[in-house]
Amino acid sequence: MAERLRSPGSANLHPPGSRAGATRIAARTRPAPDVSVIVIGYRVRDELARCLDSIFDHAGVPVELTYVDNASRDGSVEWVREAFPAVHVIELERNLFGSARNRALGEGRGRYTLFIDSDAVLLPATLPTMVEALDRHPNWGLIGPRLQYPGGELQFSCRRFPPRSLPIRRRPPLRFALERSGAVRHHLMEEVDHTQTRPVLYVLGACQLFRSCLTDTLGGLDPAFGWGGEDIDWCIRTWESGSEVVYLPAVSVDHDYRRRSSSAPLSGTAVRHLQSFVRLQWKYRGRLAEFADFCERLDTRAGDRSTGRFRRPLLLGDESARVSGR
Repeated sequence: MAERLRSPGSANLHPPGSRAGATRIAARTRPAPDVSVIVIGYRVRDELARCLDSIFDHAGVPVELTYVDNASRDGSVEWVREAFPAVHVIELERNLFGSARNRALGEGRGRYTLFIDSDAVLLPATLPTMVEALDRHPNWGLIGPRLQYPGGELQFSCRRFPPRSLPIRRRPPLRFALERSGAVRHHLMEEVDHTQTRPVLYVLGACQLFRSCLTDTLGGLDPAFGWGGEDIDWCIRTWESGSEVVYLPAVSVDHDYRRRSSSAPLSGTAVRHLQSFVRLQWKYRGRLAEFADFCERLDTRAGDRSTGRFRRPLLLGDESARVSGR
């Protein structure tokens, strides 16, 4: 694998524009890539290998690839540099969790930026189709593909704002009685047609493609979130900036989604997830009715299946759409 990956041209990989000195100057003389890909990881070498390998194999468009290591200290950084020399590596001194992506945001040269988790695998034609979709729809700011388990089973990755009771309903001991409750199923949008392109409040951060210029408007991921919630916040802020968030099920990404926090509710990961959930609820306190109304309007105008185009833009906080302000 390492020898094959030492030929980055076959994968349409470009040297990242963020490298210093002569490398940076040389990189900027080359055509800019279409997509700047950002992957973060913490002690996940095996799944990271599958993720990076899939990008080299299936990118399908010119990309530059940055790996941000969350202070793994397990040899992952050295391994990536040796096995994937075309990948730009940023090594952090401490674990910044999801907001570690901020270290790479704004440094890339791609028109679009792809967040993809280390436990996700890019499939053939997925990225080119997503790029084409953003090219065709200038009002779309961020899109997410259909996420599926490695066996092909659908993951509910487009969602409505989470109810405050969600951690209780989806973790032991009440999970076994409440996880299939109406509130959880509504949050997961289980009742909608998941083969239909549609605007949604948010898509999971396991794979998000967005216009790089959004970084100029939004600044970056909120570092106050520990692990989880930053993807919801990112999508909400995308809506508030005037761009739409869209679920694009025409293409898929394999996602080995294990929900570690629910299977081990007393672990450090679970505690960080809960802290981030509380942060999310606090940040958007007083806006639950607004989000519920907004999601109803998104459902109402879920779109014309034949073209993927929606009726007039609907903005979060748009007074003309009768969505209440902050």
